[in-house]
Amino acid sequence: MINHHLYEEAACQRTEASVRASESPTNSVEGIVSSIHRGPIHNTFRILAGRRFNLRVKLPINDVRCFAVGQAVVAMIPAKAVRLEAGLFRRSRQRLNRWYGRVMLVTSDRNGHLITAKIHGERWSLTSASPVVGSVPRVQTWDAVSIVIDPHRIELACCHGSSSVKRETFFQTRPVYQ
Repeated sequence: MINHHLYEEAACQRTEASVRASESPTNSVEGIVSSIHRGPIHNTFRILAGRRFNLRVKLPINDVRCFAVGQAVVAMIPAKAVRLEAGLFRRSRQRLNRWYGRVMLVTSDRNGHLITAKIHGERWSLTSASPVVGSVPRVQTWDAVSIVIDPHRIELACCHGSSSVKRETFFQTRPVYQ
């Protein structure tokens, strides 16, 4: 199972070598690093965080933390980084994380509206503090949305202790057809 937590008090934002708190809520997603691509400008990590859910995270090349394939991590996604778009048929650049889902909850906060959307085919949801792009003025529960997250706005942290993501499912062998 995936643990999804919404931390009201602090969200992590990337700075040069430290993490600082802000007022925005944060979505926390546990997963396992499935691949790493080291590029000239940034490192791209693909995180397996569900049955069909892959999350791309891009960190600067000068980030001193070391992550390895098969390592349990926690991806912290600020609610302001989660963008919701009305409808299911939007296209975007390949560099963005994009999934389909439905609005599950619309609440008001002291800073504005918080919209919780469930990702199709997964057992968890993400919370957004941004307005829904391309929608009628009022978003309602059960509206279909595209959930978009920029990989540069996600922060990674090591998951110490036992992860709720099963490492066996990541390392199991796949059948080879000849």
